[in-house]
Amino acid sequence: MNQTENQETKFKSPIPILRRLQGFIFGEDRPDNFTQFTFYLNLFFWFIFLLWSVISVLTLSFRHVVEKHKKISIEEIIFNRGKELAFEPSDFLNHLMTTYTLSVILWLAVFVGLVLLWRKNKFFIYFLGGGVILYVSMLIFYMSYTFFVEDTTLFDKIGLLAMLSSSLMYHFLLKKESRDGTMSFFGADEDEK
Repeated sequence: MNQTENQETKFKSPIPILRRLQGFIFGEDRPDNFTQFTFYLNLFFWFIFLLWSVISVLTLSFRHVVEKHKKISIEEIIFNRGKELAFEPSDFLNHLMTTYTLSVILWLAVFVGLVLLWRKNKFFIYFLGGGVILYVSMLIFYMSYTFFVEDTTLFDKIGLLAMLSSSLMYHFLLKKESRDGTMSFFGADEDEK
């Protein structure tokens, strides 16, 4: 294959570009198994929360289109739920829109934390843990405690708790590794039998 043929086929597939982007974001080296487990667990929940936030923003933004084509009055559903939660009629819709828009931004910040976790950078906790805490705080204090209890599913609560607890435990072990040279939870080297 000569160089002309190579240049012609170079941009037919996006895979080389995606691999370079992956290498740029995550680096070339794979971390240890515990880091990978913590990363993939948090990535799973992160993807679900980001997807839900994006879908919510789109649904709220295009609620008139949904009503026109599907004959489902999203505004009426939101208005009724807002009354149940003691919001003013238009305030609840504005609060929902603000919450889901900010949550998209928070979940993007959490992704930065995931990248830092993969690279075993101790600052990941500020993005990942901080993003989860800000998200929960926004649901409790901006939307209302009743909204958090009644409108946030058990799966969401478990996912948020899993993200927060796994990242805090990993942060503790990462600090221990930088201090003692081992990431073992019990203090013994992994190579010792």
